[in-house]
Amino acid sequence: MDKVTSKVRAFYETYPYPPGGTVDCDGYHARLLLSYIERSAGAGEKLHVLEAGCGRALNLRAAARLQPDIDFTGIDINRVAIREAQQAASSEGLTHLRFAEGNLLEASSIPPMDGGYDLILSYGVIHHLSDPLKGLIHLQENLATQGVIALMVDGSFGRQPLDRYRDVLTMLEGMEETASSSLVRARALAHVAEHTLFKGNCWQGTADVDEVEFVDRCLHVHENSYDMDSLKQLLEAAGLRFIRWLEPADWSIDHLLEEPSLRQLLSQQDAFQRFRLIERLSYRPKLTFVAAKQAVDSRHELSMADIAQTTFCHSPQVKMVSQESGGSSYQLRLQAPFEPEALCEQQVLALSELSSSQLSGNQIANRLAESGCSHDAVFSVLYELEARELIYRPNTVFSEVTQ
Repeated sequence: MDKVTSKVRAFYETYPYPPGGTVDCDGYHARLLLSYIERSAGAGEKLHVLEAGCGRALNLRAAARLQPDIDFTGIDINRVAIREAQQAASSEGLTHLRFAEGNLLEASSIPPMDGGYDLILSYGVIHHLSDPLKGLIHLQENLATQGVIALMVDGSFGRQPLDRYRDVLTMLEGMEETASSSLVRARALAHVAEHTLFKGNCWQGTADVDEVEFVDRCLHVHENSYDMDSLKQLLEAAGLRFIRWLEPADWSIDHLLEEPSLRQLLSQQDAFQRFRLIERLSYRPKLTFVAAKQAVDSRHELSMADIAQTTFCHSPQVKMVSQESGGSSYQLRLQAPFEPEALCEQQVLALSELSSSQLSGNQIANRLAESGCSHDAVFSVLYELEARELIYRPNTVFSEVTQ
């Protein structure tokens, strides 16, 4: 283990991450993530998921509880966190979830899987490695041919206020002749930054987060960050290709530009060029995306002609939101709630909410015929809801034990 890796392990064993609180496993739904690529039928009956850098595995354990027919593995260099995760999983009876101490820079420490892992998750890990490319290559080598890898790395442009804060913190440490508490000094400086560097952007509130989150954000011992160009180079060198953002709305020009002439100008650029512009126009401190091996294609767009025979399922990322009027709306991730108005929209969403059901367009239309919804109306609703990502097209089957 190199010196940087040893320092990173010591850091996380002192401050096990994540600190706790809210569990968020929106980026852990295996079948949803796999639906973003073209995948042959029967590419693997049993799905195998690896989280590389699971920490205390709060999110991974939650994902395992929601997906009991999927095999999960979590690895981390943090021995304290791995012991805690193993004990918690055992007490919860999660027999389909296992853990191991693993260093991404040592290929032999990654538990092997015949045929590779269908899904590899590595959120906020690669950028802490002394050699990110080497670690990412090891993950790519453990990825199934028709698998996906979901990654989060720090974004250079979005982190600029925090990087400037850390520069000042380093300057203050250089001025100190006697040893003092770096944590106390960092908190004091963060309170100053709340009115300057952090004011009005995504770092507002940093001064008041809990200790584990604060040191991870402000006092980490080693980290890298990426812009679009360096991220593209990293993926290509590792034998991977970009598939999509986990939250595409964050990278849409529609959310940033109201001026028609600017929208038209940017719409004429390729996607990569638009991303380069967006990262400079906004704060994107985290680059969270899905990638696959270079020979794998993104999922083809749904056509009206395919709907009848296409299988649909309710997106596990969608949450029901109660309205004051007594009705309900559906919220996807951090997007604005969608309130179905037409009867067919309400009926389709209510039917697809049964996430254990995988129904074709024809089956859905037949079930709703008695409610007065024509096949054409149902197909149009399915097309719209799939475009909004409220429903998706799974390319792997659910077993009987799925919720």
